[in-house]
Amino acid sequence: MVARAKVLMVHNYSSWGGNLATVLALCERLPARGFDVALAAPSSQPYVARFKDAGVPTFDAEVKNKYDVRSYRRYSELVKGEGFGVVHTHTRRADFVAALGGRLAGAVTVSTQHGQINLDRHTLQEKRDLAARFYCFCLRNFFDKHVGVSAEIADELRSRCRVPAAKVTHIPNGLDAAPFVEAGGERFAFRRKIGARRWTVVATVVASLDSKGHGDLLAAVAELVADGVDLILVIAGEGHWGRPVIGKAAAELGIADRVHLLGFRDDVPRVLAGSDVFVLPTPSEGLSIAIMEAMAAALPVVATAVGGNAELVEPGRTGYLIPVGDVAALAGALRVLARDPGKRKAMGRAARSRVTLDFTADKMADRYAGLYEELLRKKGAEA
Repeated sequence: MVARAKVLMVHNYSSWGGNLATVLALCERLPARGFDVALAAPSSQPYVARFKDAGVPTFDAEVKNKYDVRSYRRYSELVKGEGFGVVHTHTRRADFVAALGGRLAGAVTVSTQHGQINLDRHTLQEKRDLAARFYCFCLRNFFDKHVGVSAEIADELRSRCRVPAAKVTHIPNGLDAAPFVEAGGERFAFRRKIGARRWTVVATVVASLDSKGHGDLLAAVAELVADGVDLILVIAGEGHWGRPVIGKAAAELGIADRVHLLGFRDDVPRVLAGSDVFVLPTPSEGLSIAIMEAMAAALPVVATAVGGNAELVEPGRTGYLIPVGDVAALAGALRVLARDPGKRKAMGRAARSRVTLDFTADKMADRYAGLYEELLRKKGAEA
């Protein structure tokens, strides 16, 4: 065991999401596994307060853009000055800057890819411009190890970016299921608040409002409501697309009274406790923390067959996987679950069992700790 090595987690993004939840879970668990962990992130971002509240040391590390050359030197000085042995990045901008800064400082460098690489979120086509090629160059040359949160992303690192296979591994995300299990008693309080009757089916999506398939979901709900299905759609999250745009689309489909736009919520366990089905029709995905949370809340899941969704959702047992953009398939899966409460409960129980056994935050932390130890031993042997 490497004694009390110091790990610097580097993140540079503007909103709370699954990758930040993963970083926080690691920061909370790695100290018990022999590592002192700190976060480098822009101090102006609200999520930094969550890390401070959890007792995680933080460093202000603003990166204006991926070409902010001065940041390379700042990161190098930070890593050297504080004695960090591992620099672990979690976003594209952090990859560009922290990897070079960490490498210059002589630290072990690790990158976790939480989503598909060099993929345009709007066209879903692979980017092939100079910035995309330079990004792959950085991934190949400035990291000791890459982690794909799904097997598909690990394959993309090897094939799309030509990262040597020996530098790539797969570590699934994990979460603490306890808050989602314990929130079950709040089911009826949330349902009363949104006007759901005892027999009303509440379908919920928790995701950024950017390119997560909300338009397809609204169309599917409109089809079900027109067929007489008593269903309410709950949408939690913020994003550039925005609640006004979604609200307008719902009104045009005639389902405004069936759609509840919650915005950002810090009580997701309570929201899920009052739900019957979780749905995520996203066109691209890594390994969704939102799906894991829904499974921990004992909800069946309807999701697109992209990214790591197939690693989580077992069709016919814990939910259904559908093709991207297939509104008819989405409506069909929701219809089956809406009409069969027994199936919903059975799938929900199986979903909770799967996530609490196979996708825990402790298992994830164990695997990252083992990875750090391996890389630090190798670096020490080469010194």
